[in-house]
Amino acid sequence: MDKDLNKCGCGSHEEGNGCGCGSHEHDHDHECGCGCGEQEHEHFVVDLVDEEGNEVACPIIDEFEYNGGEYYLAQNPTDDSVYMFRLVEEELVVPDEDEFNEVAKYYNEVLVEN
Repeated sequence: MDKDLNKCGCGSHEEGNGCGCGSHEHDHDHECGCGCGEQEHEHFVVDLVDEEGNEVACPIIDEFEYNGGEYYLAQNPTDDSVYMFRLVEEELVVPDEDEFNEVAKYYNEVLVEN
């Protein structure tokens, strides 16, 4: 799992995809094409590999602290699935089932409802 700064997750910045505008007969002094309105991105993206072996750039959609841990939620743009990760020594790891259930309950009951 790779994490990448300055990638918005739109895919138009990937190698071989150009600027995302569909035409390369012009200067590239325009937005990236993802609709964010920015030339440079400050988004945090996690690259995950799907069942078919394809790399999918999943933007971080939320981050929060719980019980001394830092947690991140990444959303798969192809199917809107949301994945939870915990930051451990600068590495994102998947929490075990019990931890996931406890943190998800906190997130849904305390953070989402307020």
